[in-house]
Amino acid sequence: MWKLAGAAAAIRRYLLRSAQSYSGMLVQPFITVVMLLFLYAGWHVRDEGSLSDGLEVAFIDTRAFRAKYQHDLEAAELQAELRHTAQTDRLIDELLTSLLARAPQAARVRLGVVHNGITGITGVALLRFDITNAVAAPGHSVGAPLLNEPLSDWNDFLPVLLTGRCHLNSAKVERNPALRAQLDALGANNFLACPVTDTHGRMLAALFITWDLDSLPPTGDVLQSLTDFAAGIGTQIADTLNQSGLRSPKYPSGE
Repeated sequence: MWKLAGAAAAIRRYLLRSAQSYSGMLVQPFITVVMLLFLYAGWHVRDEGSLSDGLEVAFIDTRAFRAKYQHDLEAAELQAELRHTAQTDRLIDELLTSLLARAPQAARVRLGVVHNGITGITGVALLRFDITNAVAAPGHSVGAPLLNEPLSDWNDFLPVLLTGRCHLNSAKVERNPALRAQLDALGANNFLACPVTDTHGRMLAALFITWDLDSLPPTGDVLQSLTDFAAGIGTQIADTLNQSGLRSPKYPSGE
């Protein structure tokens, strides 16, 4: 019995000496780890601007947490973009409606927005246009939307638009077959194209006022008043398009 007690005491003394020896060896690494953790947390606290946010990013912000945060951020940005788009469309439709009210016997007003399209075999970007907004008088349709149509459809009157002037023409004598087919599909007999130009002289889009087969466009002073009013509406729409992030292609200003 005494022998077992003596052996236990010897083992105890050995363990105590070993613990003291190992504790001395672990003190320096422990201090180093604590300092690194302090610096790591302090770095994040400095970046985040607050203690709680910094500690959260340093020790709680896992990969899954970051993925969820990114998903929530993208969802919030999408909602903001949707609200902005709805507001922009509503404003443009109101401007088109006011223009339609000033156009005697007109059937509809459509907005064609110019944008960069595909790159052709020559390496030159082929500009295109979209019909993004349209309003119609009672009893008339706004027509089908158009996307990625070649800007070459406007070749006959684009130089006129680039000088800031409007172009009045009959669908029957329109030389571009694609545009003539679009007008025929609308039931349009005549159309007035006016540029949408911003305050810097950049053309962003074009307004198309159309008259159906049983109506005629105005002439003389009434036509001049309509084109002047269309120019003002075009400037307001251009400002709206610029605020929406759209930019004019590199057209000459015509000045």
